[in-house]
Amino acid sequence: MKANSKNIVDCREEKWLNDETVFDKNEALEINGDEEEFLKELAEMFIDGLPEQISLVKKAVDSRDSNALEKSAHNLKGAVANFGKNTVFKAALSLEMMGRENRWDGVEEAYGALTREAERLVYALSEFVKSK
Repeated sequence: MKANSKNIVDCREEKWLNDETVFDKNEALEINGDEEEFLKELAEMFIDGLPEQISLVKKAVDSRDSNALEKSAHNLKGAVANFGKNTVFKAALSLEMMGRENRWDGVEEAYGALTREAERLVYALSEFVKSK
């Protein structure tokens, strides 16, 4: 079954933005074979590459390019999946579906949610990378 926005959590709903964890270390370790040093390296690469990925999503939103939005959000979703199905994953998925469906209502709010949650994730990952 192909996903669509009707069965995806709406990222404009503040409840999941505030109630869900942005980074679950145990989930991320499980996804990555319980290799903490490897996960820290992934986190550093993700943090380094995130500004470019966010920029591509923003460019697609601003130009109302549905193909570019679907692709850039999908790529971001794939990168963040290394850290679990967190709030950034869900926000990227929502934007990916908006692009796939060429649906622009609420896209600015969805992009705003993505950037807020990405900031939270970067902070959490930075703290994780610094931990012993």
